[in-house]
Amino acid sequence: MLGSRLVYGGPGWIDFVAFQAAGRLALAGDAAAAYDDERLRQVQAEILTLPEEALGGYLGWLNPPHFFFVVIPSALLSYAHGWTLWILLSVVALALGLRAVMPGAPALVAVLALPATLFCLGVGQNGLLVAALFAAAVGLLDRRPVVAGIALGLLTIKPQFGLLFPLVLALTGRWRVFAVACVTAVLAAGTSALAFGPEPWPAFVAQLGSITGRYLANATPVLPKIQSVHAFLVHMTGSPGLAVIGHGAVALAVAAVVLRIWLRRPEGPEEARAAALIAGAFLVTPYVWTYDMPALGVAALFLVRAGLRDGFLSGERALLLVAVLLPAVIVANDVSLHGPAACLVVLGLAWRRDRAWRRAAAFSPAPSATAS
Repeated sequence: MLGSRLVYGGPGWIDFVAFQAAGRLALAGDAAAAYDDERLRQVQAEILTLPEEALGGYLGWLNPPHFFFVVIPSALLSYAHGWTLWILLSVVALALGLRAVMPGAPALVAVLALPATLFCLGVGQNGLLVAALFAAAVGLLDRRPVVAGIALGLLTIKPQFGLLFPLVLALTGRWRVFAVACVTAVLAAGTSALAFGPEPWPAFVAQLGSITGRYLANATPVLPKIQSVHAFLVHMTGSPGLAVIGHGAVALAVAAVVLRIWLRRPEGPEEARAAALIAGAFLVTPYVWTYDMPALGVAALFLVRAGLRDGFLSGERALLLVAVLLPAVIVANDVSLHGPAACLVVLGLAWRRDRAWRRAAAFSPAPSATAS
């Protein structure tokens, strides 16, 4: 949940430097200072060997304290080596996560080649880790519920994506996954408090409360990089109240569609449900950045898997391509609506895949009885 104005004041000043600065503060026994913008900025200047006034923007740390465990290994190294390690570990995490969806190098290469993934790697963000956790949580939901629950619990590093999961798990009776996810989240939070002290948690909550005022309430230059209906409406109208109403209406409609797909009986194809849940998770939150979008490639990969097994529907491949390429337009033009549009395309394709499966099942002849 790193927020950035993406106004670079010196060579190499990209999002990853905030990760490394936070990791160094945690190693120094002052993890709570990572939530102090001025202190974090000072450490960033030290890492880049630049005067603080040369940093012309803001790169903040808004992640929960258990994310310190993820950034500390890179903080042990120099900036360049730490960034290299971060990229390598991100790719490894993605490869492991994609095994739950479609094992093999082609799937990994396809997701790595997406514009959102390349952008995420370019700024040293955590979108690949988020995509890996989505892949494991949704892809292993029924096959390995304990592993899925652990992945979902770790996804609390981005708590804004967890709005739909509790509803889906509770309403479909997947209580084992629900319980494991809750235990994992509590253990992660408790372990971070033991390792870094209790102080980072109040500091994190305070920073969390500032997100609306800092990023979502005003039509600032950074707002178009946030990919949500809320951000688009604030940018276009300048009215946070109207944005809340508009985004809320869209979020409720999206939640209804996702729950409809998951609650229909018999359950439709796993791929349609998985793609709908991932796309829905992105649409219902008002706080999504461009670098979070690699997970949309995971949702598309589920639908590709269904197409390879059962045959692609008319126009499905072209629409999937449009969805995963839309983030390239986001990077080029800074428009908040391209991300939600891409997610809506994937959600629509998931609905269509589920509907096609039901129509095929309805017209399939019933198995004939065999005389004994």
